[in-house]
Amino acid sequence: MATTSTVAPVNYQVPLLATAAIVLGALVIGVLFSANIGLLMIVGGLLGMVLYHAAFGFTAAWRVFITERRGRGLRAQMVMLAIAVVLFFPALGAGSLFGTEVRGFVSPIGISVLVGAFIFGVGMQLGGGCASGTLFTAGGGNDAC
Repeated sequence: MATTSTVAPVNYQVPLLATAAIVLGALVIGVLFSANIGLLMIVGGLLGMVLYHAAFGFTAAWRVFITERRGRGLRAQMVMLAIAVVLFFPALGAGSLFGTEVRGFVSPIGISVLVGAFIFGVGMQLGGGCASGTLFTAGGGNDAC
């Protein structure tokens, strides 16, 4: 007896449009401002695709930890944070990296941040999801987000 499995069709439009937008945006930024900034935009987009295809999401790791008691995703997050610290702290301490000034961006929290955070929270509740999960789902080509 043959078994049939139903696999949902993959929607390639959203990821293709996102990739095209990243490349086009990088070209425009590269021409208007600096080629380095355009290249960094492409690197960021590629890293985002790698994290997506690795199913590496911050909220999903916590959900799996709470519901299934598996901490693999949380350990991966801790390793990623440790690597970021090892790479960025020496540059911040030196004050420059490859001849470019490196400093932390620190500014006081004002009323605009509080109001914006409140409006963001209300919007996410009305929209039925958090921004990172919604963008993750939409970037994967899921129409139902």
